[in-house]
Amino acid sequence: MRTEFSSNAQAILLLTAPLNTGRSNTSTNPLSAGEYRQLARRLREMRRQPADLLNPGAREVLTESRFSPDSERLDRLLGRGFLLSQAMERWRERAIWVVSQADAAYPQRLKKRLGENAPPILYGCGDVAILGTGGLAVVGSRNVNDTLIAYTEEVGQLTAAALRTLVSGGAGGIDQAAMRGSLEAGGHVVGVLADGLERAVMHREHREVLTQGRLALISPYDPAARFIVGHAMQRNKLIYALADAALVVTSEYGKGGTWTGALEQLVRLKSVPVYVRTDGEIGTGLDGLRKRGAKPWPNPMTKEAVGEILDVPQSAQFSAPEQQVHAPSIRGESAPLEGDRQAKRTEPATTPEPHVALASTLAGELFAKVEELLELMDGPRIESEVADELQVSKKQADAWLKRFGEEKLRDLFARTDAPRTEAEITEKLRVPRRQIRRCLKLLVEEGVVVKLSRPVRYCSTTFIGPLFDRRD
Repeated sequence: MRTEFSSNAQAILLLTAPLNTGRSNTSTNPLSAGEYRQLARRLREMRRQPADLLNPGAREVLTESRFSPDSERLDRLLGRGFLLSQAMERWRERAIWVVSQADAAYPQRLKKRLGENAPPILYGCGDVAILGTGGLAVVGSRNVNDTLIAYTEEVGQLTAAALRTLVSGGAGGIDQAAMRGSLEAGGHVVGVLADGLERAVMHREHREVLTQGRLALISPYDPAARFIVGHAMQRNKLIYALADAALVVTSEYGKGGTWTGALEQLVRLKSVPVYVRTDGEIGTGLDGLRKRGAKPWPNPMTKEAVGEILDVPQSAQFSAPEQQVHAPSIRGESAPLEGDRQAKRTEPATTPEPHVALASTLAGELFAKVEELLELMDGPRIESEVADELQVSKKQADAWLKRFGEEKLRDLFARTDAPRTEAEITEKLRVPRRQIRRCLKLLVEEGVVVKLSRPVRYCSTTFIGPLFDRRD
């Protein structure tokens, strides 16, 4: 593991990172992704590096760059040296490294496939060299049955047997099953996390495979960052970009991070071929992706067959959607897939075009702005008050409040396992009790939260457990 911090990485951290160290953050807002891209572009044109902003002539460099943010803000950001030193010491203690786009160790796949949208900083733990090995990305939903968990573990095991890296997102369900399957078979794994990197690398179960060089955990977000839906959506780009091909094991139709990430890959980015599971009950989500260009997963039975899938030349990666596939199961069975008949039973009568489906991404960006406004409101608000303040219908306000409450709850239970009453949760989150009640009901049904009795309290079912714990 490497824990050196280059001068370029330190400069970018000062400009863009929150530098969470368990204390209150600085009042100066770090540069946004767009602002930093603008600055980085100007520095490249000037044949300069971010590290030049740490030198005595930094003011002249910024003046020459004609960068728009006010000079006082940049001075305050670049003056956070003490806070940065505290953060770096904390990361070193946890064997967390940082690489910047200006460092040789930064994954070239991300630069090539994402261009300016590649994250300027990557935090990680483990062997950074794994990030350049490609492999198979495996993604899917969190809430799945044991049959799909076993299927996904077998995919991970076969990937390891083929001596190929497995890339996934570290979330519960499909992600963790794929990673666990590969690691248990002696394989190499990259986990791209949307939050909790600092917490994940401290688990004893993870430390062994991290020190063995078989696991690399990375995140474009501060190691102490909390879960934010937008972060989970954005990290999907990295999962695909680091792989040679991707397999979607499960997906809801028209919504959710798995659907949005896969559709973006199929319609816009097209970095790697996207496959969908063909074994067992398929559902409308996978069938919808197949109709938009995803390939049917051929259920390889040997390590050689896995290699053939991952070694497909770039020019042959994308093809017209298939209508029906006959493929062997990963368990050796062979049966026709009833994609068309399945679609007739459960697919909506009108299938939206790709550009319409991509509106879900825009909706996510809009909600991020709404979320900021809701956070600023003084105390709990009901639908009519939110509707009046945001100039939307009560129905839209209710939908936003429901999503806001659900995400606040998920975040709360991701950070603590202390049982809380409904009243305590309402006071903590400043969300109307009626909203809290219906969101708690949903999370209990999903298995994210457990309801205790005598007295009635709620707590997380998966609080900071190891990423690769086997399900009971």
